[in-house]
Amino acid sequence: MRRENTTGLILIALGVLFLLGRFIEGAFAWPLFVLLPGLALLVWAFVGRKEAAGLAVPGAIVTTVGLILFVQSLTNTFETWSYAWGLVLASVGVGTWLYGVLSEHPGRQRDGIRTATLGLVLFAAFGVFFQFFIFGDLAGTWVWQWLLPILLIGGGAYLLSRERPDRA
Repeated sequence: MRRENTTGLILIALGVLFLLGRFIEGAFAWPLFVLLPGLALLVWAFVGRKEAAGLAVPGAIVTTVGLILFVQSLTNTFETWSYAWGLVLASVGVGTWLYGVLSEHPGRQRDGIRTATLGLVLFAAFGVFFQFFIFGDLAGTWVWQWLLPILLIGGGAYLLSRERPDRA
């Protein structure tokens, strides 16, 4: 693709982005300034030459951040960044997997799947922790204020007092 064509496409995309901002309520439109460039990178990775496949990684990351911001903007739940970073890690894995697919590199595909899985597991684990124990209804109950710390202390004391074969 020639430089003039690329510049022309970028100018058109910016114009469309600004026009969309005029028609969508402001509180919901601003994540599009992150989401649309990410989608553009992903499209470029798919339609470009094999050398453009590397754009799948930043495209996946920027698109994911844009989607997270869009959902947070719609729901007014910006505190979810405390665990949404796991999705950003997962997007690195998805981008790496896409890069591996587009460049026909099986090792990158495997690495991408591992990274995406780790990111999703961390997102789920921290999501449960923050939503139930920090932000949720369970945070204020006596069970979690008193019982959980006592159980943790008791479990730690038990592990320390157990008879181990190397001590005998």
